Amino acid sequence: MTGHINHLNLKLQSKTNLISDYFVHVMVFRAKLALLESQVKVKILAHFPCCEKFHAERKVEFFSSFANEINSDLKKKFQERFADLDAKKIVIRLFHYPFDCNAGNLPTLFQMEIIDLQADDRLKDKCRKGNLIEFYKYLQPDQFPNLIKFACSIVSIFGTTYLCEQTFSKMKYVKYQANLSDDHLKSILTIGSSNL
Repeated sequence: MTGHINHLNLKLQSKTNLISDYFVHVMVFRAKLALLESQVKVKILAHFPCCEKFHAERKVEFFSSFANEINSDLKKKFQERFADLDAKKIVIRLFHYPFDCNAGNLPTLFQMEIIDLQADDRLKDKCRKGNLIEFYKYLQPDQFPNLIKFACSIVSIFGTTYLCEQTFSKMKYVKYQANLSDDHLKSILTIGSSNL
C-alpha cells in the first residue's frame, strides 16, 4: 500500500499537471483502494506480498478485519481531503473531455457550443492527442467563446503549491547574494521559475 501512496504522491507533485490530471490520479487511487478492500475481505493478498509471504510461511490466519479498518480509515481521509474535487467533478470532467458529456445536463451557457463541438470529428481528434491546453487554444473564439472562457478558468487553477515552493527554493539560494535590488531579485525569480 505504501508503494501506491508514494506513487500517487509523486504524480501529484508534477508541475505540469492540470486540475483534471489530479482528479484522474485521485479517482484511480480510490479505485485501487476499493479493489484492495474487496480482495482483503476474501483474504486475497496478492497486492500485499509481505502479508502473503508471512501467511504462507507461518500458516497463521490473516486478520483481514484489521487491514480493512486501516483501508476504511484511509478511504475516509481521502474523502475528506479531496472533497473539493468531488464537488467540482462535473466541471472537471467537462473540461477534461467535453465530448463525453450530455449537453442537456450542462448549464445553458455551454449547451449549444457543446453540441457544435461534439459534432466536429476534427476537434475530437485534436482532443484525443492529449494536450488539453493546445486543444482549447485550437478552438475558434467566435464559435466557442464560453468554452474558451471556461477552459481558461480551469487552467488557471493551481493544483498544488509547486510554483510557490519552487520560488521560495530559488529565493533561498538568491538571498545569500550581495545586496540585490527588488528588480534584480524579481528578474532572477522570474527566470528561475518560468518556462519563458
